[in-house]
Amino acid sequence: MTAPATETLSPLAARLADVIGDARTGRIPLDVLYAAAHRADTSLAGAADARARLRAVCDELAEAGIVRLPRVGGTGWETLPRPALPRFVTRVGRPGFVADPPDIRPVTATAWHADLRWVPAFLRDEHPTPGERALLDGVQELLAVGGAADVVPVQERSVRLTGDEKALGPLLRGRLFREGRLTRELLGIRRARWQPIARHVGDGPITLVVENVATWESLADALPDDGTVGQVVWGMGNQLGVVLEALAEERPEELSYFGDLDVGGLEIARRGEMTAEAVGLPALRPSTLYAWLLDEGEPQPAGPYAGDIAELTAWLPDGLRGPVADLLRSDTRLAQEWIGREQLLETDLRDLR
Repeated sequence: MTAPATETLSPLAARLADVIGDARTGRIPLDVLYAAAHRADTSLAGAADARARLRAVCDELAEAGIVRLPRVGGTGWETLPRPALPRFVTRVGRPGFVADPPDIRPVTATAWHADLRWVPAFLRDEHPTPGERALLDGVQELLAVGGAADVVPVQERSVRLTGDEKALGPLLRGRLFREGRLTRELLGIRRARWQPIARHVGDGPITLVVENVATWESLADALPDDGTVGQVVWGMGNQLGVVLEALAEERPEELSYFGDLDVGGLEIARRGEMTAEAVGLPALRPSTLYAWLLDEGEPQPAGPYAGDIAELTAWLPDGLRGPVADLLRSDTRLAQEWIGREQLLETDLRDLR
């Protein structure tokens, strides 16, 4: 196998090709390319377009088959400032040279920003996941260009730091955001200013979250202004987690939930309980409306459930677990709409919980 031809390369690319060819390993880091480029072309020093010119040379070398660039969209790119530069290039293998190493990131950084001085110990001792490492690299790049210029929604910052708009959200509740590590202020992030669909009904301490929109509307119309429930919120079915995260911005005193008595409704409630705890809300408690639903509703057929019924019903209070478990074992369900507007308007709801 012969080396790729270099006769058609620009002078700067030809010089870097020589450096790449003489390297002891198959992977050449960006700082080596930087140093070689500045030695070969002193006009790069302080030039506004120096980064763009180096990117063009890297692309030229890749097109000539001399190097392979990191995977697009992966963590092998220094994305800020623009244009993005590869953190390394991999020499195309040739006889007599050291084989190209696996395409993995190094486990340490040579110089972390002062606000990230805890990172080397974290990398050494706590075995970061690829997602955590990608975020740390993104934050390093953000701080290197002066930090966040504005406070933006989490998803917008996430895509800039990691390439994935959904990656940052789950990490906010993890070990990277323990005291003395990353903070929302450092990243310049906030939750998107979305407000759940809610109705203020009085001054009571309880915020009641309701799975389905019809029951939410009927409860909002029927609840008195002098009762225990002060606000009724539509839980938006499977989107309950999003609703609870929005409620965390103005923490209610107490939080209760009412949904369907079926597999789907109980799974939503169980996930909601975990979300409420994770975002610092009060415990998500079952509403007393569930007992009323068991008395009022007529069970309808449902598909069989092969999971652990005891685990599924564990969120409910002791007095309801047995009857609800029997409901599920009989392959039936109760929709919350059995507690409808007509029933609500005929009932004293001042002590609803």
